[in-house]
Amino acid sequence: MDIEWLKTFSVAAEERNFHRAAERLHLAQTTVTQHVQKLEALWGVTLFDRVGRGVHLSRAGLRFLDHTQRMLNDYVDSLEDMARWRQGHEQTLRLCVSSVVATTWLPQLIAQFARRQPAVELAVQVLDSDRILAALLNQEADLGFSRVGAVHPLVRCETLQSDPVVLIAPRDEFDFEGPLPTFPELLERYPLFTHHHPEYWDGLLVQLRAEFPALRTIAVNQGLVVQQWVAERLGVSFFPQSTVRKALLRGVVERIPFSLFVLPTAHTYLVVPREPIALAAEFVDYARAFVGERV
Repeated sequence: MDIEWLKTFSVAAEERNFHRAAERLHLAQTTVTQHVQKLEALWGVTLFDRVGRGVHLSRAGLRFLDHTQRMLNDYVDSLEDMARWRQGHEQTLRLCVSSVVATTWLPQLIAQFARRQPAVELAVQVLDSDRILAALLNQEADLGFSRVGAVHPLVRCETLQSDPVVLIAPRDEFDFEGPLPTFPELLERYPLFTHHHPEYWDGLLVQLRAEFPALRTIAVNQGLVVQQWVAERLGVSFFPQSTVRKALLRGVVERIPFSLFVLPTAHTYLVVPREPIALAAEFVDYARAFVGERV
């Protein structure tokens, strides 16, 4: 059985038309017909029933389609696995990470680990924090870095990093030789961007509205977008300090003192299965040491 026959059958099943399948596969229509006929002869069944100018899967075709999709998936996986092996990658470690982690210290951690373990391929999936637990439970990842804690009997969750929350404002909106504006003064000019971090915003807003009942807010779910909008003088916001470190160093935003009440602390959580694979356990130890050196 030729893998090309399976590809042709799969596309023909999707298109329900041999002519469209031929165009999509860049084959002659007679070749599509021949591939299907060879499969039918091999199994001794009819895979398609003709309906007008199109075709529909027969009962045998529906049954064989499930096998075809699994075989094609296995074929693609085998090609990728051998390609990784030729490149010197003997193992793959799958990470699922929040966008906040992916855009702060994770790149440096990955780069250092890759130099230490060149035979390990790292596959990174960036997810919203509330989806990371599901990815681990569905065995789509070997470990996760989340900005919200996870509670489940099949995983272990630990605080990897604690991060003070700070107020940032546009950099060029005040006299550099004079005092920084206060938060109430900023609110006279700007709205407050909220909910770009999954952990602390609900509680923080309750405290803020108790002080400022007429508080103008705009909810935006992406922290990088909010940073850019603050830099463009569209509003102000509260961020975990580590996530705005680069923006502060570049001078595109300004940290504003806040003393009305104690601001919350944000956290990065390490989430791993109760019995992680050996490679994941090694990466966890390396991540703890890496983050510990940064504190």
